[in-house]
Amino acid sequence: MSLKTNEIPESNSNEYLKNEAAVIKAIGHFVRLKLLLAIEMKKCMVKGLVGCVDEEQPIVSQQLAVLRKWKIVEGIKKGNTIYYRIIDPTVKQIVSMLAEKYKKS
Repeated sequence: MSLKTNEIPESNSNEYLKNEAAVIKAIGHFVRLKLLLAIEMKKCMVKGLVGCVDEEQPIVSQQLAVLRKWKIVEGIKKGNTIYYRIIDPTVKQIVSMLAEKYKKS
């Protein structure tokens, strides 16, 4: 959906905007953002996410569940390992930009 400058979204787009606001809120959580950056930058595998984001395992699992619930990430199981990837294209763009900024600092 693209809006022209000063254009107010139509009332039928309210549901879309509510969903996008919820997704932005979901990725705005500090631990979830660290997880998304770790997944995007491929610094560590899922088994290593706990150490990579410096959080305890139950917290990492809980936050990954939120990201899955909002269809931001998906887990792909290969053997005993789960690999996560960002599936929401908008979130992927945002996280990619943050990762580039992070790499430069």
